[in-house]
Formats: sequence, C-alpha cells, structure tokens
Amino acid sequence: MLDALVPEIERLQTNGAVVLLKWDGERSKNRCTVVVAHAATGYTFRRDSENIRSSLQEAIKDFWSKHAGNEPN
Repeated sequence: MLDALVPEIERLQTNGAVVLLKWDGERSKNRCTVVVAHAATGYTFRRDSENIRSSLQEAIKDFWSKHAGNEPN
C-alpha cells in the first residue's frame, strides 16, 4: 500500500525534510497522522485522517509545490 510511496519519501528526506507517519489506536477517528517538516524553510504539513496514503500523497504534492526547483536529481 505505502510501498509505492517510499521513493517519494526518500526524495523528501534527500531534500532535508523530516517525514513522520503515525497510526494511533487510541483515537476513534482520524487515527492516521502525516507530518512533513523542513526546518531550513520553516515548512510544516500535518494532517490527521483515516487514509494515510491519500494524506501522504497530499503532503508530497504540497511540499513540492512550495519547494519547486529544489528536487534532487
């Protein structure tokens, strides 16, 4: 399920981002959390949801929209 996104996570990491994925069994809704942060640019994305894959895809898209031109080769 998330295997296909691992290369994208690695691209974020190569660009200096921190990526956190969390599943919280104590919550009754929005149990999945995605956080992407980049200290040098002050960027932070956080989303609590039921679908970690779609939230991660959204985070990746948002990160690159704000860091365009910085993608590693």
